[in-house]
Amino acid sequence: MIRRIVPKGQSFDGFSQEDISLMMNHINSYRREGLNDRSPYDVFSYLFGEYVLNKLGVKHVPPDSIVLRPSLLEM
Repeated sequence: MIRRIVPKGQSFDGFSQEDISLMMNHINSYRREGLNDRSPYDVFSYLFGEYVLNKLGVKHVPPDSIVLRPSLLEM
């Protein structure tokens, strides 16, 4: 899913931690069929709690706001 946002051949060298966190927040908020239409964020939150996610700095992105295109990092 990372390659949906960062096309093959593009280096990761220029990305800041904020860019990577933003990208991972969007990817981990995307619902997956293999998780019974839950997102990895939802599953982790159920198992370990919202408190742990907050401590890790992980943020939930609402389904209608998820962007899995290069334009995510151009915003």
